[in-house]
Amino acid sequence: MMFSAVPKQVLDVVWEDVKKVLEPAVKTAKGKLSVKDVYDYIKKGVYELWVVMEETKIVAVITTRVIEYPERRALAMDFIGGSKMKEWLPEAQRTLESFAKDNNCSHLEGYGRKAWKRWLDKYGWEPDYIAYRMEING
Repeated sequence: MMFSAVPKQVLDVVWEDVKKVLEPAVKTAKGKLSVKDVYDYIKKGVYELWVVMEETKIVAVITTRVIEYPERRALAMDFIGGSKMKEWLPEAQRTLESFAKDNNCSHLEGYGRKAWKRWLDKYGWEPDYIAYRMEING
């Protein structure tokens, strides 16, 4: 498997395949963003797009962005979609850590499911908080 950033100049070439893998992750945002919004943010340079390839097939997708806090910077992984995390996570972890360091980030942030803990523990990830949500109807 190969883990790589996708230059925004070639986004349109891979977008239909990316969209299929990314859409379930974006749906967890419950209407805060659409897949079209994510596409637009990638094109504008707000998000960086990363893909995991197995031969010629995209099996996973990650979007990242640099967050500027008053005293530090972080590399945030907002959307992670796809499969076979156990197989691609070691390379993704190394690559994203390096990318974060190159961008003067002090830490990584990720948003995902509780079940990911079993894969992330060995890399030093720790749960930071749990987000709750309540819709107000009417």
